[in-house]
Formats: sequence, C-alpha cells, structure tokens
Amino acid sequence: MTKEITQIINGLISDIDNTIDGVWDAINERTNVCKTKWSRVGKIVTDDIGREYRITEIEIDEWIKATPIDSANLDPLNGVIYLSSPFYISGTKIATNNEWTLSSNNLTEKTPLAWLLEIIRVQKFGRGNSIDFESNIRLFFLDETDIRNYYTKDHRENVVYPMQNLAMEFIEVIQKNRQFATLDEWEMITFSRFGVEQDNGMFQNILDANLSGVELRVNLTKYKVNCKC
Repeated sequence: MTKEITQIINGLISDIDNTIDGVWDAINERTNVCKTKWSRVGKIVTDDIGREYRITEIEIDEWIKATPIDSANLDPLNGVIYLSSPFYISGTKIATNNEWTLSSNNLTEKTPLAWLLEIIRVQKFGRGNSIDFESNIRLFFLDETDIRNYYTKDHRENVVYPMQNLAMEFIEVIQKNRQFATLDEWEMITFSRFGVEQDNGMFQNILDANLSGVELRVNLTKYKVNCKC
C-alpha cells in the first residue's frame, strides 16, 4: 500500500501546473505576471520555445525581471513561462538522503524538492464503502537557500514563501481531482533553515544541502474508481 500511495503522490506532483503567463512591459523592462508561483531570484525559467532566462528580480504576483542565458538571445521574456518542475522523491530519512544525493551533483537539477516522508499511516475501507483509503501524508517542499548571506527574513521571503506557493499548487491539484475528497483543512510548517528548527533535532542533517521550505501535513482521502456501491 505504501508503494501505491507514493505513486499516487508522484502523479499528483506531476499534475502541478509549472507555467505562468507573462506580458513584456517595454516601458519598465520587466515581464508582468498575475502569479509568480514558486519562481524566485536566481532560478532559471524557459519560454515556450525552450530558451532559458535567469530571474534577477521579482515583485510577488506582479512582475519578474529575467535575462537570457544565451547572450545571442535578444528577445525579452514574454508569453508562457515554464518554471522548474518539482523533483519528487519518497522514502525514509536515510534512504531519501542517499538517493537524493546520488541523483545529481547539480543542486538546481533536483530542486525544488518534493519529498514524501515514508512514515505513512493508511486506513482501508471495505467493499461497501465508496472510500478506497485515508492516509496522513507528510510532504516537504524544499529549495536551496543561502546560509552565508541570508538572514531569517531573507530565507522566508526568498525561499519559504515560494515553497508555500508550491505546496498550495499541490493542494489545488487535489481539489480539482474528483478521485479525492475536497480538503477542508491542512497544516503547513515552515523552515527558514530546514533541519535546524525542530527542537528535538528530528530532521537535522537529513539532506546534504542548505534548504528552506515547508512541511505539508494533510489527510488524503481517495475514492474507489468507478465505485457503484
């Protein structure tokens, strides 16, 4: 059952919309957007033909400024903008660190990270019930942070807030999927420095990187497919 749930969460993560719509503002030399989602300064985004741009400045849910990676590209960032999709991984603390560390030497290729902690409690239901299962999910959304130059306020504004947005995009996917019960509540825990804010040290030094983000705790209820109970 644990394997099935990890695959289900993987599918939900894959359904997160990683695009934002931008309109080039030539007067202010920026790309106006309605939502910035989990975009942040320093990250690379692509346009609809695959050209890469690096974000240099952001005003949350208003605009972004980005410069082309290829100096030969003179076009401004405009139209559909693609953010980096979450890198999904599931497992226990030790297994996750090993697998995630070995997956790539490039931190940008495996962030933002969506990590499902495999301490999964599942309640199953019988044939006469329309519910397939209920499970308490603990899912972490994390991204790289700058421990040398960031103060707590910087961690929260530059990393934690974008990861909160990513977590809410995950919630939105569940809310739109009729296979799952609508969520009325969930818990979100923020980490200015992931691994050092828990009093009991439970998550200290789990992942070999400097990360910030959030933990999302939610009770996920899935209905049986084509149930005729």
